[in-house]
Amino acid sequence: MLAVIASVTAACGSDNPAGTSTPATNVVVDPSARAGQLPVSSGGEATQGPIGTDPSKARGVGLDVLSGLLDDQPIYNGDFADPFVLRTPDSLFVYASNTTTTQYAEGVHVPVIELSRDSGFEGQYLGDALPTLPTWTVPGYQWAPAVWTRPDGTYVLYYSTPATIPLGCLGKTPPAGCVQSINGPTSAMCISRATSTSPAGPFVDNSTSAVVCPVKEGGAIDPSVFVTGGGTPWLLWKSDGDCCNLPTTIYVQQLSADGLSVVGRAHPLIGASQGWEGGLVEGPSMIEQGGTHWLFYSANRWGTDDYGIGIARCGSVTGPCTKIFDHSWLSSSPEDSQRDPGPGGQEFFQAGGLIWMVHHGLAPGQTGDNAQRRLYVDLISFPSGQPPRIAPSAASAALAEGVLYYGDPDLPAQPQQAYLTLVRKVGGAFSGDSDASIEQDGLAVCGDLGKHRSAAQVTRALSGRGLTPFESYVVSIFATLYDCPRYSQRALADVQEVLNQ
Repeated sequence: MLAVIASVTAACGSDNPAGTSTPATNVVVDPSARAGQLPVSSGGEATQGPIGTDPSKARGVGLDVLSGLLDDQPIYNGDFADPFVLRTPDSLFVYASNTTTTQYAEGVHVPVIELSRDSGFEGQYLGDALPTLPTWTVPGYQWAPAVWTRPDGTYVLYYSTPATIPLGCLGKTPPAGCVQSINGPTSAMCISRATSTSPAGPFVDNSTSAVVCPVKEGGAIDPSVFVTGGGTPWLLWKSDGDCCNLPTTIYVQQLSADGLSVVGRAHPLIGASQGWEGGLVEGPSMIEQGGTHWLFYSANRWGTDDYGIGIARCGSVTGPCTKIFDHSWLSSSPEDSQRDPGPGGQEFFQAGGLIWMVHHGLAPGQTGDNAQRRLYVDLISFPSGQPPRIAPSAASAALAEGVLYYGDPDLPAQPQQAYLTLVRKVGGAFSGDSDASIEQDGLAVCGDLGKHRSAAQVTRALSGRGLTPFESYVVSIFATLYDCPRYSQRALADVQEVLNQ
C-alpha cells in the first residue's frame, strides 16, 4: 500500500511561476490607501527570520515536518515569509523574504535553509543566498524569492526589490522606477534576477535595471516560475498597484531560454473580482496536472485573518483563467478547518512523485504590518474531475516519511532489516513496540495485500493491532517498499484512493 514513492523516488522538484516587462517611465498616481514610506511602502518590513539558540550550519534549525502535517502546525517556528522550496536530488532548499538582524542571526537579503538526508533532515540555516545586491537597488526590501533550475544545471533566482536607490525619488527630476504614494514619491518594487552554480548561492545579480518593472501599474512583485512540459520557462508576477491606489493584476510572461530576461508581451490572468479578495490579488503560483493548469494566488490583506489562498482553472499557461469558487480555496475560516490564520504565499514542489505546497501563516495572536509568518507544508491531491485539495493528514505525514528516507544508502542491504530501520526512524511513534511486533505488522500488510484487500481494509486491520492511522500508513509504506514490492502497482492505486478522500 502507498508505494507511490517506489516508482518515482528519484523525481526532482518542479519549479514554478510568471513575469512581464515594460519600459520604465516616470508616473504620478493617486495616493494609496496603503501607507507609504521611503524608499518603499509599509507592510514590507524585514522579517525576523530564523529563530533558535544558534541558527547556524553547526547547530541547524528545527524543521518538524511530521507535526506540521499531522497537526497542522508550522514545520518551522521562525519568521519565514513568502517561502519557496527548490528540490534537488539530495536536498530541499527553502528560501524566504529578507530578514532583519536579531539576537539569533544577521539580517540577510534572501535567507535559505537546507534540508538533507546527510544532516538527518535537521534543517541547516545557510545564511544569505544573495549576499550582494546590484547598485541600482537598496537593501531591506527583497521579497518572495523563487528559483529555477536551468537545463544546464545552474540556477536563476528571481526576487522583488526597489527599483531605485535611496532618496532617488526625491530629486527635482525623479529617475525611472518612481511612483507616488501617500507619503510622496517612492521607489516602485520591481523584479530582478541573479544566477548561481549552487542552490545555496551565492547568487550574483549583474543586472543594471529590473527585468520586470511596469511602473505605470505600480511596479511588480511576487515572481514565480512555471515550466511547461516542453521545458519553456514562464514568469508569473503581480502588478503592485496597491502601493498607489491602482488595481492589482496577476500576469504571466515567457522567459528567455537562459531565464535572464522576458520575451514578448505579458498576459493578464486574473484581477481582484470577488468580495473575499478585498480588492487585492498577489503571490501567484501555477501547477499543471492531468492537462489542467491550476493558478493559485493569495488575496486580501496579508497581516490579517482575512488573507487566504484562491484558485483558478486555466486553459493554458497564458489563460484564460476562471475562478472556480466564489470564496477562497484555503483560509482561516472555521469551515476550512485551517488552524494557521491568514494562509498565503503558497508555492509548490515535487518530491517522491507527489506535489507538496509550502505557505506561510500568521503567528498566533499577531496581526498587522509587523506580524510574523510561520512556515507550513501540505500534500496536495488531485481527485478526478475535481479541484485540487489538501490530502488527509495521517497519510500525508506517512508519505513524507517515505519521501525523506526511501533509498537511503545507509540502510541495511537486507530488505526486512531496512524496513525495520525505517520504521524505527519515525520519532516516538513505535518507541514502545518490539522489533518482533513491528516485523509482524509488516508481514500482516503483505499478507492482506496478497489477499487483494483494499487500503481501507489494510488500515483497519492494523488499527486492530493497536496502530494509529499514521502508524498504519507508515508500516504500509515501508512494508510495501521493502518486504513485498511485488504489490507496488496495486498499492499505487491505493494511495490515490486515500489521498483523494
